Amino acid sequence: MKDAEETKRWKAKQLRYKKPIVKGLNLEVIREELWDIQEECENVHWYFDTDEDTLINALDGDEDEAYEFKMMFSDLCAECDQMSEDLREEWVPDCFDRFFVAIGAGESCGGLLGYDYHECDYFGLSYEGEWAESESKKVLKRMTKDELIEASRQCFRVYQSFIALRHRYDCLKAAMDILRDQNTGYLQMVKQIEEIYEKAEEESDGFHYQLSGKKGMELDMILKNMPQEAWIQ
Repeated sequence: MKDAEETKRWKAKQLRYKKPIVKGLNLEVIREELWDIQEECENVHWYFDTDEDTLINALDGDEDEAYEFKMMFSDLCAECDQMSEDLREEWVPDCFDRFFVAIGAGESCGGLLGYDYHECDYFGLSYEGEWAESESKKVLKRMTKDELIEASRQCFRVYQSFIALRHRYDCLKAAMDILRDQNTGYLQMVKQIEEIYEKAEEESDGFHYQLSGKKGMELDMILKNMPQEAWIQ
């Protein structure tokens, strides 16, 4: 039984080149990045829906910059929607990975991976890289010329959309991080005030006495030194 299992493992390893992908440019990578960007879009939507002033404050009160960011963000959301549609085009699911293996994209996108049916996972290909390219070309050559042209058009459109989407996201990420940090800062400040408030209330017996205790004085100092925009929030 052990020898049979080892034989299966060995055969699966030898056949990894039969189902290759480009490490840094394949449908799974694209789908994962698209999901991450869409999740970030949902987070930013939360800022817009709850309080637009948060965006303006995070951008140092520049309303024009806030408006420009919202427009750029809207474009990003539209690109995400279009990308989702492109991934469902007729030839993309079956041809995308093989197409970019066949044209040698592995040389500039992290190399090639091959699927191991025994391990149910992808592993790096070294000397099998040429076999993988040849295998992918062989599969694509079974298509008619018209089918191959249409498949190529769809695959390149997905590639172009992916590159543009990732570039636009990278450009907006800094502003998104500002929003997240701004909101996190307010939440931390509110939590700190709540904790000190509860201790000051206990210390002063329900604020029946003046804020003369340690926590009472600390609460009084925090409230006096809070920035004006915090009261607006």
